Amino acid sequence: MSKLSRDPLIHFLALGALLFVGHALWSTLVTRADRQLIVETREIARQSDLFTIENGRAPTEAELQGIIVAFVEEEVLAREGERLGLDQDDTVIRRRIAQKMRLLTDTGPVTEPSEAELKTWFNTRREDYAVAERRSLQHVFFSDDRRADAKADAGVADLTDWTQVGDPFIIARELGPLSRNKVQQDYGGPFASTVFDAEVGVWSDPVRSPFGIHRIRVTEVTPRIEPDFTRARAEVLADWMDEANTARVDQAMRDLVAKYDVIVEE
Repeated sequence: MSKLSRDPLIHFLALGALLFVGHALWSTLVTRADRQLIVETREIARQSDLFTIENGRAPTEAELQGIIVAFVEEEVLAREGERLGLDQDDTVIRRRIAQKMRLLTDTGPVTEPSEAELKTWFNTRREDYAVAERRSLQHVFFSDDRRADAKADAGVADLTDWTQVGDPFIIARELGPLSRNKVQQDYGGPFASTVFDAEVGVWSDPVRSPFGIHRIRVTEVTPRIEPDFTRARAEVLADWMDEANTARVDQAMRDLVAKYDVIVEE
C-alpha cells in the first residue's frame, strides 16, 4: 500500500478524478445559476408603470400577472438566443445596443443659458421664428383624364356658381390658411406662385398642378408675423436646449471614438 501511495500514476489518476468531479460540480452550479430567473420587485413596478403610462390606468391583478408572464417569456427567449449566439453579427441588435449607449452619454440636464446668450442665439436665427404669410383659397379643378382639353375648358368656364363647376377633386375645394411652402409642397411651384401673387377675390387664369388644371380665387390673407423674442421665448429656449444637448452627445461620441484606433480597409 505504501508503494502504491508513492506511485506517480496513482497520483495522476487521483488528480484527474478530482478535476473531473470538481468540473462536474462547478458546471452544475453554474448551469443552475444561469437558469435562475428572478423577477425583481422593481422590475414588476417598472412594468406596471409602463402599462399605466400607455393605458392611462394601473393594471388589474390579472393584467399584472399577464405582464409578468410576458416579461419572463421575453427574458427566457433572450437568454436562449444569446446561448445560441443569435445576438452575434445581427445588425438590428447592434444598432439597438448602440442606441442605448448613445442614451447613456446623456449625463444630465443642460444648464440653461443666460438671457443675453439666449437673445444672441435667437438673433442669429430670427427667420426661423417668423410666422409666414398664409392664404386661404377656393379652387375649381379640371381633370386631364376626364377631358380632351382641360386647360381650354377651364379657361372658358363660367365660375358664377363655382361649386357646381369642374370635376371632383380628392381634397376639398376650399383650402387654408396655408403658407407658401405648404402650397408649393402639395401643389407645385406654379400653383403656389399663382396663389401668393393673386389679388383677393379674383379668379385666376388656368394653372397646372400635379393633379391637373385649376382656377383659383384667394379669399383671405393672413399677414406675416415678424419674429419677436418675447413672444417666441419658450420655443427659443426649447430649441436652444435641444441643440446644446445634441452638441454634448455628439462630443461624447467623438470622445468615445477617439479611444479606438480606427482602420478603414480599402
